[in-house]
Amino acid sequence: MQLVMIPLLALILFYIDSLINTAWPVTIFGMDYFFKSHLLLMYLLIITVYKNPKIALILGILFGMISDIYFNTIYGVHLFGFIIAILLMNQLFKVFYKDLKMMIVLFLGFIFLFEHFYYITFAVLGIVHINYFLFLWTHVIPALIINLVLILLIFPLILKLLDKYAK
Repeated sequence: MQLVMIPLLALILFYIDSLINTAWPVTIFGMDYFFKSHLLLMYLLIITVYKNPKIALILGILFGMISDIYFNTIYGVHLFGFIIAILLMNQLFKVFYKDLKMMIVLFLGFIFLFEHFYYITFAVLGIVHINYFLFLWTHVIPALIINLVLILLIFPLILKLLDKYAK
């Protein structure tokens, strides 16, 4: 059952991410804000901590390639971002305790880093021409807000599903 349930949940979260991210940007007082969801990244990090980092790495490679192709970004941005996040999370939880508060803080930290990884990659290639502080205000802070809400809503549900079906 684990062989089916874990990738199926990843596919569902990838689809939900896609749906949520197509609703943005939202214009507030003449400024566009991008509330970008990172459910798949959070799920991969959950798998890393609570199940098996090898499974998370395989899913990260697979869905990283799918994300890069589907979102038509620079190939490898999601792939390497997911791999780096999974490897870092695996190392961090050899030090930290698997506490809910710590998980939420680390999820938000990884989302912060992932958004910056995106920005730096695109800035180095000369694709993005946005001021860093404007990037923080219009991309990073909204992404952290929506993902905090999603973490609080979905994280307990995913843990229950993994405990029940992915054994």
